[in-house]
Amino acid sequence: MTVLVLTVLLQVFMRYIIGSPVTFTEELSRFLLIWLGLMAASYAYRQRSHLALDLLILKMRGRQKVVLNVIIHALIGLFSISVLVIGGIQLVYVTYALEQYSSALGISMGIVYIAVPLSGVAITIYAVDFILQELGLRESDMVTETATSEEDLHTG
Repeated sequence: MTVLVLTVLLQVFMRYIIGSPVTFTEELSRFLLIWLGLMAASYAYRQRSHLALDLLILKMRGRQKVVLNVIIHALIGLFSISVLVIGGIQLVYVTYALEQYSSALGISMGIVYIAVPLSGVAITIYAVDFILQELGLRESDMVTETATSEEDLHTG
């Protein structure tokens, strides 16, 4: 994030203050944003801080709640494997096979796109971990649990 901000600031400074824009900063900031977005998505999922519609979960108790949570995390894991991991690996392979390089930086586009399967692997690992936690096969490593019932929301 720091490198991204510094890159954009350098571009703004060079373009508007000096009057001579740097050629690589726009491309570098775009690539850093791709990496930042995908890695942040997997981190946010791990922290359970993604936007979620939990109206149905809040109404459930006991076994129903566990089953629904397992289904949700299983669907997230399946999406992650099929789209991010498999699709991302295919994307990286094609860009390496076609020898695609970025125009300003001259780096292989496979390096840029490797963020897709990496974030997919992380999300898949987290989904499996959450399923194991829901089934009671692994303890939660979260320091503070989020409110998951209406009583917690009203008393909190």
